[in-house]
Amino acid sequence: MFKTFIDNLPSKYFWLANALFWLLLNSMAATNSYRMSLHFNRPVEWLDVWLEYLPWWGNWALLAPLIIASTQMISFDAERLTSFVGKTCAVMLLFFCLYWGLTIVEVALINNGYLNQAVLAESFAQLLLSPLHMDLLVYLAVLCSGYSYTYYKHSRIQARRNQELSEQLLQVELQSLKSQLNPHFLFNTLNTIASLIRLNDQNHAIKALSELSFMLRKVLENQRHQLISLEQEVEFIQSYLTIQQMRFAHKLQTSVEVDERCLPLDVPFMLLQPLVENAVQHGSQLESDKNELKLSVYCQDDYLHVKLINKIPEKDEHKGFGIGLSNCRKRLEKLFHLDFQLTLTPMTNGYFETYLCMPIGVLDA
Repeated sequence: MFKTFIDNLPSKYFWLANALFWLLLNSMAATNSYRMSLHFNRPVEWLDVWLEYLPWWGNWALLAPLIIASTQMISFDAERLTSFVGKTCAVMLLFFCLYWGLTIVEVALINNGYLNQAVLAESFAQLLLSPLHMDLLVYLAVLCSGYSYTYYKHSRIQARRNQELSEQLLQVELQSLKSQLNPHFLFNTLNTIASLIRLNDQNHAIKALSELSFMLRKVLENQRHQLISLEQEVEFIQSYLTIQQMRFAHKLQTSVEVDERCLPLDVPFMLLQPLVENAVQHGSQLESDKNELKLSVYCQDDYLHVKLINKIPEKDEHKGFGIGLSNCRKRLEKLFHLDFQLTLTPMTNGYFETYLCMPIGVLDA
């Protein structure tokens, strides 16, 4: 218990500020008494008055931090109110005995310069004539300050714990959303490779397997990370597009334009890939050939801007790919709250624009 009490003592800066506070009160009380003495023509030295008041105010400089430390050991419990009151009264009695004992000894030394039974008895009599109710009020003020400090300290600790739990929950939710994308893109990519094998296109099938191996390695390397550089994300997308162009060689005409200044920036891993995949699926349904799929990325005003333009069929019959866009929006909401844009806008001539805007440099990996 003693070790716990020592651990709960305030910092050295608090001790210093506390000592200055009580010495200031002592000086104010001494100055007021000194001025009253001069007013009633009773000449006295200010320093003598200051020393006379020192035992009554100065001892609180020692006791206040101890009282505050005790409040952290006697926590309020409404269900055990009797026990709380009993402990508080016992501690109060202990502190008053210590305070009065120190005051009697110090008053005797200041007034006489030595100690004996008669001098201590005289100091005790002086104590009884002092306003003891002021001692109680001062103690209660320190006690309330101690419980206020304890409540503030505990609230800060709880707030920090809540923040840590909130961040852990966010990471779990983000990891869950990202993990849903992994089998999703893998399933579609394997279908592409299966189609190449059925067409006896072994060279393209081997190339596709090589690109898939690269993509899977990236997934495994970043399964514990939410962020990846834009350069790596673009490489991941390029591998995906390489595989899809093997399957839809005549259907798609892809282009990727990325501002080189943006390449080192961190972006959520596999955030852009579902948008590209969605565009590929739309383009593959078209009867026409060389359907444009254009991805452009640039930086402006501390935001990363992504524009994806692709052609869509008049009647979109392709189902089952909504999870990519849905998860993309959910991840953005959890990462950036409302500080992002994700819009899907129809354009002329059957084209469609997907626009993404998100802040730069606000996330930690």
